[in-house]
Amino acid sequence: MNQQRRSIGVHLRITCAPLEAERLLSALQDLQRLSRAEPGNRMFDILQRCEHAGGFLVIEEFEDEAALAAHRASNHFRCFKEATASLRLTIERYAPV
Repeated sequence: MNQQRRSIGVHLRITCAPLEAERLLSALQDLQRLSRAEPGNRMFDILQRCEHAGGFLVIEEFEDEAALAAHRASNHFRCFKEATASLRLTIERYAPV
């Protein structure tokens, strides 16, 4: 039996104050650039909400749980968290059902 390995999708809606949007976007773009270079990363896209400068949708895809775990343990993920720690963010996580 040929079993197809299912990738892991991560979907986040991140909202900040409009005045903090540039800072958040810059941190997200740094994370995106470095995450796309990870061996297990298949996709890392950032969308900005048209009606709200501080609204972002982040769509990530990883080969498997190990790749996602490595991403979350990476130095660039830690740096993103540090760079955005002072921002008042609302983060909503979505998972497939």
